[in-house]
Amino acid sequence: MKITFYTPMLKQSGGNIVMFKYAESLASIGHEVIVISPWKEESERIRNGVKIKTFREIGNKYIAHILFELIYLKKYYELTEQTDVIIPIFFPLTIHAILCKKMGKTRAVIALFQDSQTMLWFGNYIYTILRIKILTGQIDKFIAVSTPIAEEIERLAGRKAEIIPNGVEKEYFYPRNAEKERYMLFVGSSAKSKGIESFIKAYKIVRERIPDIKAKIVTQSKAEINEAGVEVIEGTDREELSQIYSKAMVYVSQSIGDSFGLPPLEAMACGTAVVMTNTTGAKEYAKDGENAFVVPIGDYEASAEAVIRLIEDNSLRRRFEEAGIETAKRYDWGVAEAKFKEVVEGADDKSR
Repeated sequence: MKITFYTPMLKQSGGNIVMFKYAESLASIGHEVIVISPWKEESERIRNGVKIKTFREIGNKYIAHILFELIYLKKYYELTEQTDVIIPIFFPLTIHAILCKKMGKTRAVIALFQDSQTMLWFGNYIYTILRIKILTGQIDKFIAVSTPIAEEIERLAGRKAEIIPNGVEKEYFYPRNAEKERYMLFVGSSAKSKGIESFIKAYKIVRERIPDIKAKIVTQSKAEINEAGVEVIEGTDREELSQIYSKAMVYVSQSIGDSFGLPPLEAMACGTAVVMTNTTGAKEYAKDGENAFVVPIGDYEASAEAVIRLIEDNSLRRRFEEAGIETAKRYDWGVAEAKFKEVVEGADDKSR
């Protein structure tokens, strides 16, 4: 089969990590796999058996988002070869995939739904598209990365989704029994939707009560943080990230729009207690008071209080650490990749 993925960007993000896990897995068993995306320049290259085709971005990232339905529609269409299945990983790109289906460039469209209605202004746009039956009727399969997201798709679009939760890379993220260091940890981009500003506010409250506590921020994007006690680490590999997870006393997620949320689960896998916001994705695996503290979105004061409790109560923290390890064991990439392959190959068979 020839399988084409559409992504709105190529920088490392949770959505792209998931996409490349699936793309590389499919390529490894003989499928021809292509990824199409805007980028800094027009290019074509190979990554682990996956062909990557890019076209030049237009304007800044905000203008680029607005232009998805205008200029980028043509770009994706032009770069799409005759293919069996198109898989957009950002829901607005399903419009581009449907155009290719209408014009005979693909037999099937599968929406890998990783979006959330709380994605700032774009969330409302995504959920408006979901309600348009003339569009969703052209999608052969929905894949949801969590049960709550599948429920949202059924409620808005009236369509059942295949639920394939994300996995943990267990070759990297596992309990290392590392000695804990006195820092709270944030992993993610500096985008507002990830809540980095709320993390800093929570840290300042924690530091007032526990003066020797530090904070680390791991990000793949540039983040200018001028706050005493905060260390910003850019561009880590998976092995180094695992070490950072393992040594943290508490992992803190302040996201407002995760459809799954890999970093908190990776932290659990490494044996670190977690405090996270009550996003749609959190409902997939986080149980408040059992394997994590789950706080309201935007409530950095509640996050700070939860962190303080975990730092001051060693037995509670260890209970969360042990429960988190058990939780993470349920999420395996091998299982996810096998089910993803089954859905993709099945969608193409039904379209013939």
